[in-house]
Amino acid sequence: MARFPSTRWSLIRQSGVATSGRAAYGELVRIYHPAILAFFRARLPADAAEDAAQSFLAVSYEHAWWSRADEQQGSFRGFLLVLMRRHLVHLLEARDPAPDGSVDPDMLSNGAPDAERQFDLRFVLTLTARAIELQRESYAQRDRQDLFARLLPLLSSPPAHGEIKTIATALGLPANTLTVELTRLRARLRKEMRGLVEDLCADETTFAAEWTAVQNTLDGN
Repeated sequence: MARFPSTRWSLIRQSGVATSGRAAYGELVRIYHPAILAFFRARLPADAAEDAAQSFLAVSYEHAWWSRADEQQGSFRGFLLVLMRRHLVHLLEARDPAPDGSVDPDMLSNGAPDAERQFDLRFVLTLTARAIELQRESYAQRDRQDLFARLLPLLSSPPAHGEIKTIATALGLPANTLTVELTRLRARLRKEMRGLVEDLCADETTFAAEWTAVQNTLDGN
């Protein structure tokens, strides 16, 4: 089976290398910290969730957990979820251990929003924000940042009657040109998103499942 370019997997692997690990790990934390925090917030009180996220990141770095991700086993998102579930169990065991040393299932189902759902939502929003930023940079390189700034609000909702014409006039463009640019931007963002998801997957089978999961999350399913 064909292998995808391993840009993100390379960064994940570098997070455990002594010479470059700190910078690589810092970049990963910057990108995925909101998703990690969302997972713990869905299961713990606010202060405890902050502490849990920080302890998870600290232990991950200390033991180079992320660098052990096996790309043959699936996606980075799935690997990260496994690590967070284990860390949560350890925290709950330490806080209120059961007589037999196990975790009471009720402690993991405390009526809060589903932790994995919250993680997936924040994870997809993180990818979306990154895709938008990449396109913003692309437009800026072509000295078309004003066009991008005008198009961006139109992505989330259909333009009002006459809005395309008004914006096009302000930019000195024909209305149909602006419509074409909006269509192209949507296509470019979709391509960016696919590329970001590919970077987190080991093969086509995993990517197909991950891409479906991303689309379902965006659709609210």
